[in-house]
Amino acid sequence: MGDVPHAMVAPSSYQGYDRSVNVGTKDLKNRLSHFLRVVRDGEVVNVMDRGEVVAQIHPVRRARFPKDEEVLRDLEREGLLTRGRGHLRKLPRLPARRRGRRLLSEMIIEDRG
Repeated sequence: MGDVPHAMVAPSSYQGYDRSVNVGTKDLKNRLSHFLRVVRDGEVVNVMDRGEVVAQIHPVRRARFPKDEEVLRDLEREGLLTRGRGHLRKLPRLPARRRGRRLLSEMIIEDRG
């Protein structure tokens, strides 16, 4: 299926489940524009190296989520978030202190345990 243009492939009942094309690295390099069109049409391109899939190129999902600013506003309105009003650069730098003889990474691992 790698060298057959996707328009020539007969549609099947599994079209929504297995819409992928395998392509070798050399062929991908030589025909990148073609494979980008294939991806744009909704298919996944599996990049093969010595018979093994090493990468996938897939269509970008268009954002169906609200913008970050909208999410922050909603969280603030619900009282779940308080946004800062100042500038981070104006905050004084606090010296890093080690409490006791334990490393922070050890305390985190213990807390997660």
